[in-house]
Amino acid sequence: MKKLILTVTFLAFYCVVIAQTDAEKARAKVGKAIELMDNGSIDESIVILEECEKLDPENYLYPYEIAFAYVKKKEYEKAIRILKKTLEYDNINSLVYQMLGNAYSYSGDEKRAIRTYEKGMKKFPNAGNLHLEKGNIFWFQEKYDEAVNNYRKGIEVDPMFASNYYRLALLYLSSSDKLTGLIYAEIFMNLERSSARTREISKLIYKTYKNAITLGKDESSMDFCEIVIDAKSLEDGGDLKLPLCAIFGKHFVLGMFGMEKVNSESIAKMRASFIERFFEEDYKQYSNVLFDYQKKLLDAGLLETYTRYILQMGDSKGFNEWAIANERKLNKFTDWYLDKENYMEVTQKNKFIN
Repeated sequence: MKKLILTVTFLAFYCVVIAQTDAEKARAKVGKAIELMDNGSIDESIVILEECEKLDPENYLYPYEIAFAYVKKKEYEKAIRILKKTLEYDNINSLVYQMLGNAYSYSGDEKRAIRTYEKGMKKFPNAGNLHLEKGNIFWFQEKYDEAVNNYRKGIEVDPMFASNYYRLALLYLSSSDKLTGLIYAEIFMNLERSSARTREISKLIYKTYKNAITLGKDESSMDFCEIVIDAKSLEDGGDLKLPLCAIFGKHFVLGMFGMEKVNSESIAKMRASFIERFFEEDYKQYSNVLFDYQKKLLDAGLLETYTRYILQMGDSKGFNEWAIANERKLNKFTDWYLDKENYMEVTQKNKFIN
């Protein structure tokens, strides 16, 4: 009886293997190809991907990955030929246009790259990645205003796509409008929580606060932005609405009183003080997703700990010393922050574009 059961089990397994489709065989192989590519064995990866393409010729994934392999090898013409054919597949996504545009850009044909991104935008109007890549071309051409406009447009159509915030943060944090840069930077850190770029931005945020705040016995000052009043709107009979820079300064400066050093501890207290005052008076007119998120953290008793987290790469020694002494606080924040219900969600209604 035992022998019969074993025989039946074997036959059932054999039938499942025989029934496996070519498409399933291709999907089983592709993981190994990606692993080889990531480890630098690009030619071996291409061989496997070409086998996958023969098994499942209707799937655009395999020629896309082959083209990506050629991009990594800097064989851009080969990549371009493959990607142009890949555009003819059904169910492609914006990444195909992105890589084709990038291949043109890397080969020195920036005009064709832009045309490719723009064609992709028509097919995928909500593709923030295509606006990013178009902006990057202007960035490298040092046409920063045009780069900013494209990154902003990327946020407008795809507010949860992190990379446009990253680029805008870098641009604004190197300008006189550091407040806008800080907002973009912190939104980015919440959308892309753990990466080399996140660590880079953490350092920049801390450095910006350190450089923008001057504390003295008799006089303290801050330099986050320049206050510009739109006089023309007043001449035309419009209502005066102060720029965000003025509102921020009005509330933030009050949190600086009594502070002796600019470090993670004092910055955390200043930021908490700002949010308390801001939500007492001005949040309805100037609300944005970041300030709303900080208020949520304040109400949970976690804003100062969150600020320590945001600044940790800029003040790693201070953060580590604080973390050892405040293990319970850090654990409470970590549990809250890792709960998906507490992830920042940027929508068309609450997105920040400045």
